[in-house]
Amino acid sequence: MIEIATFILGIALVVWGTERFVEGMAGSAIVLGVSTFALGVIFGGFDAENLGTGIAAGLKNLPGISLGTIIGSSIFLLGAAVGITSVLVPLEVRVPRKYILLTFLSPLPMFALMRDGMLSRYDGLALLAISLPVIGYIVRDSRHEAFLEEDEEFEEVLEEKEEKPEWYFPTLMLPSIVVIIAGAELLVRGAKGIIQSFGISDTLLGMVFVAAAVSFEEVARMVVPAWKGRPEISMGNILGTVLFFVLFNAGLIALFAPLRVEQSVVAFHFPAMMLILAATSAFMLNGKISRGNGIALIVLYLAYLILNYYF
Repeated sequence: MIEIATFILGIALVVWGTERFVEGMAGSAIVLGVSTFALGVIFGGFDAENLGTGIAAGLKNLPGISLGTIIGSSIFLLGAAVGITSVLVPLEVRVPRKYILLTFLSPLPMFALMRDGMLSRYDGLALLAISLPVIGYIVRDSRHEAFLEEDEEFEEVLEEKEEKPEWYFPTLMLPSIVVIIAGAELLVRGAKGIIQSFGISDTLLGMVFVAAAVSFEEVARMVVPAWKGRPEISMGNILGTVLFFVLFNAGLIALFAPLRVEQSVVAFHFPAMMLILAATSAFMLNGKISRGNGIALIVLYLAYLILNYYF
Protein backbone atom coordinates (compact mmCIF):
# COMPACT_ATOMS: atom_id res chain seq x y z
CA MET A 1 0.00 0.00 0.00
CA ILE A 2 2.89 2.36 0.73
CA GLU A 3 4.34 1.80 -2.74
CA ILE A 4 0.95 2.33 -4.39
CA ALA A 5 0.32 5.51 -2.35
CA THR A 6 3.78 6.82 -3.27
CA PHE A 7 3.10 6.03 -6.93
CA ILE A 8 -0.25 7.88 -6.89
CA LEU A 9 1.19 10.87 -4.99
CA GLY A 10 3.99 11.10 -7.55
CA ILE A 11 1.47 11.13 -10.42
CA ALA A 12 -0.57 13.88 -8.74
CA LEU A 13 2.50 16.08 -8.19
CA VAL A 14 3.76 15.57 -11.74
CA VAL A 15 0.38 16.48 -13.27
CA TRP A 16 -0.10 19.55 -11.01
CA GLY A 17 3.45 20.76 -11.59
CA THR A 18 3.08 20.34 -15.34
CA GLU A 19 -0.09 22.44 -15.45
CA ARG A 20 1.74 25.29 -13.68
CA PHE A 21 4.81 24.83 -15.88
CA VAL A 22 2.81 25.05 -19.12
CA GLU A 23 1.02 28.16 -17.81
CA GLY A 24 4.39 29.74 -17.03
CA MET A 25 5.88 28.77 -20.39
CA ALA A 26 2.86 30.06 -22.33
CA GLY A 27 2.80 33.33 -20.42
CA SER A 28 6.56 33.83 -20.78
CA ALA A 29 6.42 33.23 -24.52
CA ILE A 30 3.55 35.67 -24.93
CA VAL A 31 5.49 38.28 -22.92
CA LEU A 32 8.39 37.74 -25.35
CA GLY A 33 6.08 38.19 -28.34
CA VAL A 34 5.76 34.56 -29.54
CA SER A 35 2.49 33.97 -31.37
CA THR A 36 -0.25 32.01 -29.65
CA PHE A 37 -0.55 29.89 -32.79
CA ALA A 38 3.05 28.69 -32.39
CA LEU A 39 2.34 28.02 -28.73
CA GLY A 40 -0.67 25.92 -29.72
CA VAL A 41 1.47 23.73 -31.96
CA ILE A 42 4.28 23.32 -29.44
CA PHE A 43 2.29 22.92 -26.23
CA GLY A 44 -0.31 20.76 -27.94
CA GLY A 45 2.40 18.12 -28.23
CA PHE A 46 4.82 18.97 -25.43
CA ASP A 47 3.97 16.79 -22.43
CA ALA A 48 6.22 17.60 -19.48
CA GLU A 49 4.80 14.91 -17.18
CA ASN A 50 5.63 12.16 -19.66
CA LEU A 51 9.07 13.62 -20.32
CA GLY A 52 9.89 14.11 -16.63
CA THR A 53 8.72 10.62 -15.73
CA GLY A 54 10.62 9.07 -18.65
CA ILE A 55 13.89 10.78 -17.71
CA ALA A 56 13.52 9.91 -14.00
CA ALA A 57 12.78 6.25 -14.81
CA GLY A 58 15.74 6.06 -17.18
CA LEU A 59 18.10 7.44 -14.55
CA LYS A 60 16.78 4.82 -12.08
CA ASN A 61 17.46 2.03 -14.59
CA LEU A 62 13.79 1.36 -15.38
CA PRO A 63 13.87 1.50 -19.20
CA GLY A 64 10.49 -0.20 -19.56
CA ILE A 65 8.80 2.68 -17.75
CA SER A 66 10.72 5.23 -19.86
CA LEU A 67 9.59 3.55 -23.07
CA GLY A 68 6.08 3.33 -21.62
CA THR A 69 5.91 7.13 -21.48
CA ILE A 70 6.66 7.12 -25.23
CA ILE A 71 5.06 4.05 -26.79
CA GLY A 72 2.50 3.18 -24.12
CA SER A 73 1.33 6.78 -23.84
CA SER A 74 0.96 7.00 -27.63
CA ILE A 75 -1.17 3.84 -27.57
CA PHE A 76 -3.34 5.28 -24.77
CA LEU A 77 -3.73 8.58 -26.65
CA LEU A 78 -4.67 6.97 -29.97
CA GLY A 79 -6.81 4.15 -28.59
CA ALA A 80 -8.44 5.39 -25.40
CA ALA A 81 -8.36 9.20 -25.64
CA VAL A 82 -9.23 9.50 -29.35
CA GLY A 83 -11.72 6.64 -29.07
CA ILE A 84 -13.59 8.09 -26.08
CA THR A 85 -13.61 11.57 -27.61
CA SER A 86 -14.99 10.32 -30.92
CA VAL A 87 -17.73 8.29 -29.23
CA LEU A 88 -18.84 11.36 -27.27
CA VAL A 89 -18.27 13.95 -30.01
CA PRO A 90 -17.38 12.74 -33.55
CA LEU A 91 -14.37 14.66 -34.86
CA GLU A 92 -14.99 16.11 -38.32
CA VAL A 93 -12.02 18.11 -39.62
CA ARG A 94 -10.11 18.06 -42.91
CA VAL A 95 -6.49 17.72 -41.82
CA PRO A 96 -3.90 18.23 -44.59
CA ARG A 97 -2.75 14.81 -45.82
CA LYS A 98 0.93 15.73 -45.57
CA TYR A 99 0.62 16.20 -41.78
CA ILE A 100 -1.14 12.86 -41.37
CA LEU A 101 1.55 11.11 -43.41
CA LEU A 102 4.31 12.87 -41.47
CA THR A 103 2.76 11.77 -38.17
CA PHE A 104 2.37 8.17 -39.37
CA LEU A 105 6.01 7.96 -40.48
CA SER A 106 7.45 9.74 -37.42
CA PRO A 107 7.89 6.59 -35.24
CA LEU A 108 10.01 4.78 -37.86
CA PRO A 109 13.38 6.43 -36.99
CA MET A 110 12.99 5.33 -33.36
CA PHE A 111 12.13 1.79 -34.46
CA ALA A 112 15.18 1.61 -36.72
CA LEU A 113 17.46 2.80 -33.91
CA MET A 114 16.12 0.50 -31.18
CA ARG A 115 16.15 -2.76 -33.16
CA ASP A 116 19.62 -3.54 -31.80
CA GLY A 117 18.19 -3.63 -28.26
CA MET A 118 19.38 -0.16 -27.20
CA LEU A 119 18.54 3.50 -27.54
CA SER A 120 21.95 5.04 -26.96
CA ARG A 121 22.90 8.66 -26.40
CA TYR A 122 23.91 8.84 -30.07
CA ASP A 123 20.47 7.51 -31.00
CA GLY A 124 18.95 10.18 -28.77
CA LEU A 125 20.92 12.90 -30.53
CA ALA A 126 19.77 11.55 -33.89
CA LEU A 127 16.10 11.61 -32.82
CA LEU A 128 16.46 15.16 -31.48
CA ALA A 129 18.13 16.22 -34.73
CA ILE A 130 15.14 14.84 -36.66
CA SER A 131 12.52 16.28 -34.29
CA LEU A 132 13.59 19.93 -34.38
CA PRO A 133 13.23 20.54 -38.15
CA VAL A 134 10.01 18.48 -38.23
CA ILE A 135 8.44 20.56 -35.44
CA GLY A 136 9.77 23.74 -37.05
CA TYR A 137 8.24 22.71 -40.37
CA ILE A 138 4.82 22.12 -38.77
CA VAL A 139 4.91 25.51 -37.03
CA ARG A 140 6.04 27.36 -40.15
CA ASP A 141 4.03 25.55 -42.82
CA SER A 142 0.72 25.31 -41.00
CA ARG A 143 0.32 29.00 -40.18
CA HIS A 144 -2.50 29.30 -42.71
CA GLU A 145 -4.18 25.99 -41.88
CA ALA A 146 -7.41 25.98 -39.90
CA PHE A 147 -6.86 22.76 -37.97
CA LEU A 148 -4.60 24.41 -35.38
CA GLU A 149 -6.13 27.69 -34.41
CA GLU A 150 -5.91 29.70 -31.23
CA ASP A 151 -8.02 28.19 -28.48
CA GLU A 152 -9.64 29.49 -25.30
CA GLU A 153 -6.78 28.28 -23.10
CA PHE A 154 -4.36 30.72 -24.70
CA GLU A 155 -6.96 33.47 -24.84
CA GLU A 156 -7.23 33.11 -21.06
CA VAL A 157 -3.43 33.35 -20.76
CA LEU A 158 -3.51 36.53 -22.84
CA GLU A 159 -6.12 38.02 -20.51
CA GLU A 160 -4.13 36.95 -17.44
CA LYS A 161 -1.01 38.56 -18.90
CA GLU A 162 -2.72 41.96 -18.64
CA GLU A 163 -3.34 41.38 -14.93
CA LYS A 164 0.06 39.97 -13.92
CA PRO A 165 3.52 41.58 -13.84
CA GLU A 166 5.97 40.37 -16.51
CA TRP A 167 8.12 38.54 -13.95
CA TYR A 168 5.18 36.39 -12.80
CA PHE A 169 5.23 33.78 -15.56
CA PRO A 170 9.00 33.06 -15.63
CA THR A 171 8.99 32.87 -11.83
CA LEU A 172 6.09 30.41 -11.93
CA MET A 173 8.16 27.98 -14.00
CA LEU A 174 10.91 27.47 -11.39
CA PRO A 175 8.83 25.92 -8.54
CA SER A 176 6.86 23.97 -11.16
CA ILE A 177 10.06 22.25 -12.32
CA VAL A 178 10.91 21.37 -8.71
CA VAL A 179 7.43 19.86 -8.21
CA ILE A 180 7.69 17.85 -11.44
CA ILE A 181 11.11 16.48 -10.44
CA ALA A 182 9.89 15.58 -6.94
CA GLY A 183 6.73 13.97 -8.32
CA ALA A 184 8.66 11.96 -10.91
CA GLU A 185 11.04 10.75 -8.18
CA LEU A 186 8.13 9.59 -6.01
CA LEU A 187 6.41 7.98 -9.00
CA VAL A 188 9.53 6.01 -9.91
CA ARG A 189 10.16 4.96 -6.29
CA GLY A 190 6.58 3.76 -6.01
CA ALA A 191 6.90 1.94 -9.33
CA LYS A 192 10.04 0.11 -8.17
CA GLY A 193 8.23 -0.95 -5.01
CA ILE A 194 5.25 -2.21 -7.02
CA ILE A 195 7.56 -4.17 -9.33
CA GLN A 196 9.27 -5.84 -6.36
CA SER A 197 6.04 -6.48 -4.44
CA PHE A 198 3.89 -7.82 -7.28
CA GLY A 199 6.60 -9.37 -9.47
CA ILE A 200 5.58 -7.63 -12.70
CA SER A 201 8.03 -6.31 -15.25
CA ASP A 202 8.88 -2.63 -15.55
CA THR A 203 7.90 -2.85 -19.24
CA LEU A 204 4.35 -4.00 -18.42
CA LEU A 205 4.03 -1.40 -15.66
CA GLY A 206 5.34 1.33 -17.94
CA MET A 207 3.42 0.45 -21.10
CA VAL A 208 0.04 0.05 -19.41
CA PHE A 209 -0.25 1.59 -15.95
CA VAL A 210 2.26 4.46 -16.00
CA ALA A 211 1.30 5.35 -19.58
CA ALA A 212 -2.39 5.60 -18.67
CA ALA A 213 -1.70 7.45 -15.41
CA VAL A 214 0.50 10.21 -16.85
CA SER A 215 -1.59 10.55 -20.03
CA PHE A 216 -5.08 10.36 -18.58
CA GLU A 217 -5.57 14.14 -18.87
CA GLU A 218 -5.32 13.68 -22.66
CA VAL A 219 -8.95 12.54 -22.56
CA ALA A 220 -10.04 15.91 -21.17
CA ARG A 221 -7.66 17.81 -23.46
CA MET A 222 -9.40 16.20 -26.45
CA VAL A 223 -13.02 15.97 -25.29
CA VAL A 224 -13.39 19.57 -24.06
CA PRO A 225 -12.37 21.36 -27.31
CA ALA A 226 -14.45 18.94 -29.40
CA TRP A 227 -17.45 19.43 -27.11
CA LYS A 228 -17.09 23.22 -27.49
CA GLY A 229 -17.18 22.92 -31.27
CA ARG A 230 -13.40 23.11 -31.82
CA PRO A 231 -12.50 19.63 -33.17
CA GLU A 232 -9.46 21.10 -34.96
CA ILE A 233 -7.83 21.54 -31.55
CA SER A 234 -8.38 17.84 -30.76
CA MET A 235 -7.01 16.81 -34.16
CA GLY A 236 -3.99 19.05 -33.68
CA ASN A 237 -3.37 17.47 -30.29
CA ILE A 238 -3.22 14.03 -31.92
CA LEU A 239 -0.61 15.12 -34.45
CA GLY A 240 1.52 17.17 -32.06
CA THR A 241 1.56 14.61 -29.24
CA VAL A 242 2.61 11.64 -31.38
CA LEU A 243 5.35 13.68 -33.10
CA PHE A 244 6.75 14.89 -29.78
CA PHE A 245 6.57 11.50 -28.03
CA VAL A 246 8.38 9.40 -30.64
CA LEU A 247 10.96 12.00 -31.69
CA PHE A 248 11.62 14.77 -29.17
CA ASN A 249 10.76 12.93 -25.93
CA ALA A 250 12.42 9.69 -27.02
CA GLY A 251 15.56 11.57 -28.06
CA LEU A 252 15.84 13.63 -24.88
CA ILE A 253 15.19 10.66 -22.58
CA ALA A 254 17.84 8.55 -24.36
CA LEU A 255 20.27 11.47 -24.18
CA PHE A 256 19.90 11.60 -20.39
CA ALA A 257 19.84 7.83 -19.85
CA PRO A 258 20.49 5.25 -22.60
CA LEU A 259 17.66 2.72 -22.65
CA ARG A 260 17.82 -1.06 -22.91
CA VAL A 261 14.96 -2.20 -25.19
CA GLU A 262 13.34 -5.56 -24.45
CA GLN A 263 12.41 -7.81 -27.36
CA SER A 264 8.73 -7.55 -26.40
CA VAL A 265 8.89 -3.80 -27.12
CA VAL A 266 10.15 -4.43 -30.66
CA ALA A 267 7.95 -7.47 -31.32
CA PHE A 268 4.69 -6.43 -29.66
CA HIS A 269 4.33 -2.95 -28.14
CA PHE A 270 5.73 -0.95 -31.07
CA PRO A 271 3.72 -2.87 -33.73
CA ALA A 272 0.60 -2.38 -31.58
CA MET A 273 1.23 1.38 -31.55
CA MET A 274 1.72 1.44 -35.33
CA LEU A 275 -1.49 -0.57 -35.88
CA ILE A 276 -3.60 1.87 -33.83
CA LEU A 277 -1.78 4.83 -35.43
CA ALA A 278 -2.54 3.39 -38.89
CA ALA A 279 -6.23 3.05 -38.03
CA THR A 280 -6.38 6.60 -36.64
CA SER A 281 -4.54 7.96 -39.70
CA ALA A 282 -6.94 6.18 -42.06
CA PHE A 283 -9.93 7.69 -40.25
CA MET A 284 -8.35 11.16 -40.36
CA LEU A 285 -7.75 10.84 -44.11
CA ASN A 286 -11.51 10.49 -44.51
CA GLY A 287 -11.94 13.83 -42.76
CA LYS A 288 -13.90 12.38 -39.85
CA ILE A 289 -13.43 10.12 -36.85
CA SER A 290 -16.99 8.90 -36.31
CA ARG A 291 -18.56 7.18 -33.30
CA GLY A 292 -18.07 3.84 -35.07
CA ASN A 293 -14.41 4.67 -35.63
CA GLY A 294 -14.10 5.63 -31.96
CA ILE A 295 -15.57 2.29 -30.87
CA ALA A 296 -13.10 0.51 -33.17
CA LEU A 297 -10.17 2.38 -31.57
CA ILE A 298 -11.39 1.52 -28.06
CA VAL A 299 -11.70 -2.17 -29.07
CA LEU A 300 -8.13 -2.09 -30.42
CA TYR A 301 -6.91 -0.59 -27.14
CA LEU A 302 -8.76 -3.21 -25.07
CA ALA A 303 -7.32 -5.96 -27.29
CA TYR A 304 -3.85 -4.52 -26.65
CA LEU A 305 -4.45 -4.62 -22.88
CA ILE A 306 -5.60 -8.26 -23.06
CA LEU A 307 -2.67 -9.33 -25.26
CA ASN A 308 -0.24 -7.86 -22.71
CA TYR A 309 -1.01 -10.93 -20.59
CA TYR A 310 0.69 -13.18 -23.18
CA PHE A 311 3.78 -10.99 -23.55
